[in-house]
Amino acid sequence: MAINVFVSFDHTDQKQVESFNFIKGKSKHVFESYDYCFKEISANGSEKLLQCQQNDSRSKTIREEIIKKFEQCAKLAVLIGNETYKNAWVEWEVNNFYKMKDALLPGKAWMRIRGIFLEGCEKAIAPKALECRSTQHLAWDPDALEKWIEASPCT
Repeated sequence: MAINVFVSFDHTDQKQVESFNFIKGKSKHVFESYDYCFKEISANGSEKLLQCQQNDSRSKTIREEIIKKFEQCAKLAVLIGNETYKNAWVEWEVNNFYKMKDALLPGKAWMRIRGIFLEGCEKAIAPKALECRSTQHLAWDPDALEKWIEASPCT
């Protein structure tokens, strides 16, 4: 049975995320994520993608969409790159996913969250929200990721 997994990442790691997309293409599971970007149209009509900051008034809609995705996902995978620990959206996603799942399974929500170090980022600093919400981090290993996804969230 396919399991839905929300993938949180820092958009500065886009190249590495493309490698992850290759992995998820070989998986039987469903991976969800959210791009915090919005299009801004300049005076000359050209489009520019801008990353929405959490204090931006437009972020409310983004947060609501992410929460909807969380409701459909059993697990949260956080891709950890060299700058991920600075990303406020990643912190927000981990904290809110944890809060939502802890309400369903008190004391067991941490089993639904894993940090995954991107290739070449094995010594990267993990986001603070993961410090108390994930007992272990995974190396860049598709088989370990699949095994964790398929494990019951209660074990």
